[in-house]
Amino acid sequence: MFEQAAERMTLLGRDKTQAAGTLFNNWALALSQLGQPLEAEKIFRRAIDVSRDDRGEQAVSPMLLVNYARTLSDLGRQKEAADYAERGYAKAKQAGDEVVVNQSLLLRGVIYRAQGDVARAKEMLVEVEPRLRQALPPGHVAFASLTSEQALNARAANDLKTALDLSNQAVTMLEATLKKGGQGAEGLPTFLLRRADLELQLGRPRDAENDAGRGLRLVLEAAPTGTFSSRIGRAYLVLARALDAQGKQEEARDAARSAAAHFQNALGPEQADTRAAQQLAGLGSQNR
Repeated sequence: MFEQAAERMTLLGRDKTQAAGTLFNNWALALSQLGQPLEAEKIFRRAIDVSRDDRGEQAVSPMLLVNYARTLSDLGRQKEAADYAERGYAKAKQAGDEVVVNQSLLLRGVIYRAQGDVARAKEMLVEVEPRLRQALPPGHVAFASLTSEQALNARAANDLKTALDLSNQAVTMLEATLKKGGQGAEGLPTFLLRRADLELQLGRPRDAENDAGRGLRLVLEAAPTGTFSSRIGRAYLVLARALDAQGKQEEARDAARSAAAHFQNALGPEQADTRAAQQLAGLGSQNR
């Protein structure tokens, strides 16, 4: 529907207006949430170009800057992502936009960890936690997300026991929220796959297979038929690794081939996850 609306906006000669910029942002956000950051990046770029004025990107809203930064991070372009996330944070702070400030802090934690700066990633969570507790009710999905991010920081610091404890807490917290009718169902597969990664690192491949299999079923149930998605690719890749760790090579290669197909279309051929899936599937040499 967003795509159709954008086509009509163009036919009306209104594709350079602020209304079009809002439409492009929302369209790109939908693509991002579907696990299609490669396409989302192009549409976010259109939204930014529409929003610019004689001051350049200084006129772009902080929410759009943060949304774009998240997509760049998903694509592995962490240096660019940090720049946009930091600018989004500064603009949101200046405007008093608490929601965007909090989102930018969580995102900057993700980016800094991906860049290998675990200490700075932890600083972001320390800063955002009291803000979330002040703004949101107990049991909100944001607290499960915060706990999951803390687990990833612990893992990056090689504190695997703490990481697993926190990962278990994140899954339990989100499941409790969902049982009460709360939001955040799209986050459960992510939490399960993160825990599966930890279980693999701790030498528990059967547990990892169970979590990865459950995560895969959930993302497949939620995805439109025939859609390529990095979320589906991620689930297949973790499952492939769990199967491979148990000596189930043929099943692992099948899962890795599925992961590679999704990543190739959703992330592009040069992204790290795409290459990892191709290698596990035995496709590396023929894709270069």
